[in-house]
Amino acid sequence: MKNTIKILFFLFSMQLLAQGPVIRAEVNLDDVYTQYGLSGEGVLIVMIDRGIDYTHPDFIDENGNTRLAYIYDMVDPTGANDPNNPYGVGTIHDHEALNTALANNDPPLSTDRFGHGTATTGIICGNGSGTTDGQFHGVAPKATIISIKITHDYFPPFNGQPGQDAFFDPSYIAIALQFASDKIAELGLPSITLMNIGSIGGPTDGTSMYSRAIDQYVQSGHTFVCGIGDDGGRENHASGTVSQGQTIDLLVDKANSGNLRFDLWYSESDRFTVSIERPNGIVEGPFTAPNGPNDSVDENLGDIFMAHRGKNVEFWGSDAERRELLIDFSGTTGTYKVRLQGASTPNGGEFHSTLNPSNFTSNNKFLSYVVPGYSINDYASAALNIVPTDYVISEGWYDINGNFQQFTGQGDPGELWIGASKGPTQDERLAPDIAAPGEIAFGAYSPNTWYSHYVTSLVQGGNGLYGIQNAVSAASPLVTGIIALMLEVKPNLTPSQIKNILRNSCNQDAFTGSVPNNTWGYGKINALLAIQNTISLGTDPLKGKSIVLYPSPTNGWFTIDLGKEYSDVSVKIYNIMGQLISSEKYNSAKMIQQEINVSTGMYFVKVSTAKEGSNTLRIIKQ
Repeated sequence: MKNTIKILFFLFSMQLLAQGPVIRAEVNLDDVYTQYGLSGEGVLIVMIDRGIDYTHPDFIDENGNTRLAYIYDMVDPTGANDPNNPYGVGTIHDHEALNTALANNDPPLSTDRFGHGTATTGIICGNGSGTTDGQFHGVAPKATIISIKITHDYFPPFNGQPGQDAFFDPSYIAIALQFASDKIAELGLPSITLMNIGSIGGPTDGTSMYSRAIDQYVQSGHTFVCGIGDDGGRENHASGTVSQGQTIDLLVDKANSGNLRFDLWYSESDRFTVSIERPNGIVEGPFTAPNGPNDSVDENLGDIFMAHRGKNVEFWGSDAERRELLIDFSGTTGTYKVRLQGASTPNGGEFHSTLNPSNFTSNNKFLSYVVPGYSINDYASAALNIVPTDYVISEGWYDINGNFQQFTGQGDPGELWIGASKGPTQDERLAPDIAAPGEIAFGAYSPNTWYSHYVTSLVQGGNGLYGIQNAVSAASPLVTGIIALMLEVKPNLTPSQIKNILRNSCNQDAFTGSVPNNTWGYGKINALLAIQNTISLGTDPLKGKSIVLYPSPTNGWFTIDLGKEYSDVSVKIYNIMGQLISSEKYNSAKMIQQEINVSTGMYFVKVSTAKEGSNTLRIIKQ
C-alpha cells in the first residue's frame, strides 16, 4: 500500500511538473480566479525588456487582434527620424500597424530573437492560447500590453540562424519611462510597469540618475517594479573603513577570463591613494586621489583601466556626496590587490565595493573585507520601486520529449534561489520588498530564438510554444501580474498603496524567518491575500465620499449613486484602450442613470466634479 501511494504521488508530481499550475497554486492564484474571476482586463502592462514576439498566440486575442497597444523598439534605429517619433531614438509600432502586419502575415516589425522578453511578458499576461487547454497562461491573461525593447543580449550563431551582438545604453531608461508615461496618459488605463534588467554595480543608494528617473516616474503616479538582481551566491561585496594613514588591501580573485569590473564608492570628503598589484607582483601606482568633485584620475594600464572620479564626474550621475573608483581587469586571471591608503579621511573613510561578473555562475570574488549582502542592482535601489526576489518552488520540469530536467545546487523547494541578490541598499534601506516563486516558471517561447534552440528548455505539453524561465526575471513578472489583478479590482490604487498591500500580503515560514529582512523582505507573496487586502480598502473615494455603480454586469442601463448632491458633475465612459465612448455633464446630481449602448466587454466610468475630484469605476457590459 505504501509503495502504491509513493507511485501515485510520483505520478501526480510528474503531472504538475509537466504543466503550468505549480506556481499558481503556490501563491493562491487559482483561488483568486475561482473566487473573483479576475483576468487583468482593462489594465495596462508596460514591459521594459528585450522586446516581444507579437506574433506568438499568447499575445493575440480571440478575434485575431494583437493585444499590444504599442511596441517601442529602441534598438531599431530606422524610425528615429520619423516625425511621429518625438523621442529621437528607436522605432514605434502602434496597435493598427501591428494588426495590419498580423493580418497580412508580413515579416515581423520587431522581434525578440533572444527570447527573454517574450517569456517574461508571457508570465505576466500571456493568454495561454498556444495550447488547447491554456494551461500556460500568465497571471493577467486579458491585460493590454506595451512592450519597450531597450536592450539586446549577445548570443552566437545557432541552427543556421545568425548570432546577435549585445547592446545596452543606460541613457535609454529615461526615454523609455517618458514614452511609457505618455502612452499611459493616452490610453487612460491603470498601469503597472516592469523593467526586467539590472546587475550589480553603481552607488545602489537611490541617487543615480537612473534611480531618480524611476522615482520621478512613480511620483507621477506610475507603479514600477524592478527585481533585486541575479548576483547572489558569490562574495561580490566588500566594505570597511580606511583611516587616515592606514593602508589596506582588497584582494580580488579574478578566476574567469574576460573583463571583471571593480566598483568602489566612498565619501567625497575623503581621499584614497590607490595602487594596484598584479598577480605577478608588479605594482601599478600609487595614484593620488582626484583633488575635487569635478576632477578625475584616469589611468590606462593596458589590460587594467582605472577611473578615479570626483562626485560630479562619476559614471552614474549620482547626486550624493560620493566619489567612485572604477577598475576594469581585462587581463590574466589570478589574485589582484587594490591597495587603498587613507590620504585624508575626515568623514571616516567608509567604502563599499562590488565586482561584476561575480555570482553563482562565476568564480570571481573578493578574498578580503567581504561583507554579505548589498548585491542589489542600482535600478532596484530607487526609493519608490517595488523590489521582488526569487525562491524555489519546483525541483525541475519535464521537457518536450518527456525527459525530466532540473537545475542542481540552486536551492531546494521553499528556499531562496541561490542566485538572488540580497539587500540592503548602500544607504542601509530594506531590500527586497517581497519574494515570489520564480524557480521554475513557464513562459511563451518562439521558434528560431536562442531560448527555443535549447530543446530541454521546451516544456512538455507546450506544443513547442512554451518553455522555462527562472531567476528573479521570472519572479518579478509574477508579482507584476498580481499587481495588474489588484488594479483590475481598484484602478485608482496609488503606487504606495500597492507597495503596502504587497508587503502586508505575505506568508512567513521557517525559510523566511523573522521578517522583514534583507533576504526575503516581508515574506512570500500570497496573491489571494493581496486581492482581499485590496478589496478591504473599501469603495474608491470621491474626495472622501463613497460612490456606488450598479448593476455590473449590466445589459445596458446602470445607476451611479453619489451618496449626496454634487454640482458640476461629468460622467465619461472609456473602453479598455482608453478611447472615449460617451460624455455627459450635469449641473447637479445625486443619482445618475445612464445607458451603455456598446458591445459587450469591460469599460471604465469616470465620475468627476469641479471641486471634489474624480473617481473611476469598472463596469461590465453583457
